[in-house]
Amino acid sequence: MSKKEYLDRLRISLQGLPTDELEDILSDYNEHFDIGISKGKSEEEISNELGDPREVASNYRTMYRPNYNRNSYNTNASNDTTRKLLVTLLLIGFNLVVVIAPFMSLVALLIGLYGVSVSCIIGGIVILFGFPITIFTPIPSPHILTSISFGIGLLALGALGIILSVYLTKGFYKLVVKYIQWNVETINK
Repeated sequence: MSKKEYLDRLRISLQGLPTDELEDILSDYNEHFDIGISKGKSEEEISNELGDPREVASNYRTMYRPNYNRNSYNTNASNDTTRKLLVTLLLIGFNLVVVIAPFMSLVALLIGLYGVSVSCIIGGIVILFGFPITIFTPIPSPHILTSISFGIGLLALGALGIILSVYLTKGFYKLVVKYIQWNVETINK
């Protein structure tokens, strides 16, 4: 993010601190950007090095919290930690009982679909290139056009199966990532 975006987000996240402290913090981060730019770094690189403005603001809020409020803050922190632990344990239980079976079933289904597709491709190749051998063997074999048709058909079916498997895998991956993000967001609320 750009210098302006970073400083604006930091200012918004630091709302509630004394004005002189807020201006000192913003001045320090403005200086970090100036020094980084003078060393040839881009604003994006500098903002990545400085970290998320909300986390930075959270650290400053912890530092500037008034002393008289420390006991209530520690109580809130321990309550928050207990809540996060409880939510984490509940989510683990839910995932083990409810989510893991459908997840494993879908993984097995995808693996099976890949296997069937590869088998169709191999079968198509064997049928397609195996018909010249059957001409010289005494075993009755189908007509050459039948072998070619079935071979091409199986190759096409296998290729379509691979394409379908890839699309389903991408969709499944996106679904899993969103579900994991939802778990993390639920824990951190």
